[in-house]
Amino acid sequence: MKKLLFLFSLVLLLGACGNEENASTTQESETEVSAPEGELDPTSPEEADEAEPVTFAALANGEIPDGEPVLLTGTVKELTDDNAFPAFILTDGEQQVYIRNMAEKAVAVGDSVTVQGIYEGQAEENMPLVSVDIIEAP
Repeated sequence: MKKLLFLFSLVLLLGACGNEENASTTQESETEVSAPEGELDPTSPEEADEAEPVTFAALANGEIPDGEPVLLTGTVKELTDDNAFPAFILTDGEQQVYIRNMAEKAVAVGDSVTVQGIYEGQAEENMPLVSVDIIEAP
């Protein structure tokens, strides 16, 4: 009788340790992210269409307010990585601007490009940061 009780207890114990799925597991879903109200969204090409041509010096000197749509033409100096998006450094020969390539368009060192995007302030490298969604080769 004790053996039968022991076997029954063992079966219950092993049954409780079964291969149950965790009920607290949630299914991840994609959510649409947009800029807060009143701010320009760097992923929206329509907002960058309002971009005015600016100089590299104006960005470097802080003459352009953060969140302003900008249009720049220069040469790709160096390809970098921004974790979330590819990035590169654009130069006019004297000044440099860090470009976050949200368009994910392939560029190569030495390419002459025109970019439209949103000025995001200073990057960690103490150079202006522009998130672009339009890249054109003139």
